[in-house]
Amino acid sequence: MTVTFVAGVFGLVIGSFLNVVVYRVPRDLSVVQPGSFCPACGTPIRSSDNVPVISWLVLRAKCRHCREPISPRYPTVEFLTGALFAALAWVLGPHWAVPGMCVLGATALALAVIELDGLPPPGAVSLTGTGIGAVALGAAAVADKRWWHLGGMLIGIAAASCVGVAGSWAARRRAATVSLWALIPAGAVMGWVGAPGTVIGVAGTAVVLVGSWIFLGDRRRQDGSGPKVGMACAGLLGAGAAVIGAFVVGSSIGV
Repeated sequence: MTVTFVAGVFGLVIGSFLNVVVYRVPRDLSVVQPGSFCPACGTPIRSSDNVPVISWLVLRAKCRHCREPISPRYPTVEFLTGALFAALAWVLGPHWAVPGMCVLGATALALAVIELDGLPPPGAVSLTGTGIGAVALGAAAVADKRWWHLGGMLIGIAAASCVGVAGSWAARRRAATVSLWALIPAGAVMGWVGAPGTVIGVAGTAVVLVGSWIFLGDRRRQDGSGPKVGMACAGLLGAGAAVIGAFVVGSSIGV
């Protein structure tokens, strides 16, 4: 329970950072400078008004300076990230796999939110998050001397990348645009679980992508991104894959 609580609190903090990533990275803004500010009036947000979830409730969903409404998306992302981290820690317990699973789950969640915002998710978010998560999971596999975890993760990343390349090629053939970055963290998670997990995870995510593409049509927005509902579902599948993968891994390593 201690590990679960700590992970949940840490997830709330990371969720606050994900809000920064979701807003700034697609707009080519730095995630470091300047500090948090109100999107409406540009006033810097002081630390006491930047506490995850709580500040939004205390301020009654309004900026302290200009009184413009603050989107409920901000506390929602923070809460979901905290819940995701807590779920992973509860399933795995005090295991080295928790940090890597959390990073990959958070990456997929960030990609989903960017899509729901109607913006094309940058590849940098997927590649950076997957890279950090893969290193953390690789360290966990080495610590446990479970080399099939490490090999499976690499296979999962490769399989997801191949599906992504194929999907992008098919989209260009149909003069459409589709974002498949959410496949990569999902492939890393499910691949770490094992070869069957790789096939099921990557194939399942691909089905959602292709299905949304067919049923929603090639409705492209002015920003050039694909159908946001289907892509967001892919991102949420990636976050869900982290929890599902944690259950499978938790059973296999006896935690």
